[in-house]
Amino acid sequence: MGMETIEELFEHELKDIYSAEHSLLDALAQMADESSDRDIRKVFTQHRRETQGQIKRLERIFKTMGQKAKAEACAGIEGLIKEKKVFMREKPSPELLEFYNVGAAQKTERYEITAYEHLVDMAEKLGMSDAAELLEANLQEEETALNRLKGIASEFDVVEEDDSDKTVQDDDKATTSSRRR
Repeated sequence: MGMETIEELFEHELKDIYSAEHSLLDALAQMADESSDRDIRKVFTQHRRETQGQIKRLERIFKTMGQKAKAEACAGIEGLIKEKKVFMREKPSPELLEFYNVGAAQKTERYEITAYEHLVDMAEKLGMSDAAELLEANLQEEETALNRLKGIASEFDVVEEDDSDKTVQDDDKATTSSRRR
């Protein structure tokens, strides 16, 4: 028998975002470690702490449902993490990696925002006002994190550097450097 009720869908989506948040703990720590910019490192570190709090809120929701918190693989976040691994095979410069990480983090925030909006809507339809409130708190933190990241992204200067100093010229390639203003 397949999924038939909004309650089952809510539980499925809750397990999905629970998995996503756990996966992102490691990703946020890695991005903070990869960053040479103090402000960017601070944003990733701060959001990692917020993510730990979000996980605790999700666990409270599971508890109110009489269930043990359980993760169900989140294909969306797993896909974004896989995308990063593929990008790393390109051996990006540290500056370009930093620029990439800010953009990748924005993608994950947008994913999480959509997931939390849907969960809040379902919780409200199910009359689960306490769960809706906890989910709304997570949603607000995700929106704040996205706005911080958008601010950081807007401060990047992406400059195409001239390769004329090199003895062998490759007209098809230009070195890209990213730095914050």
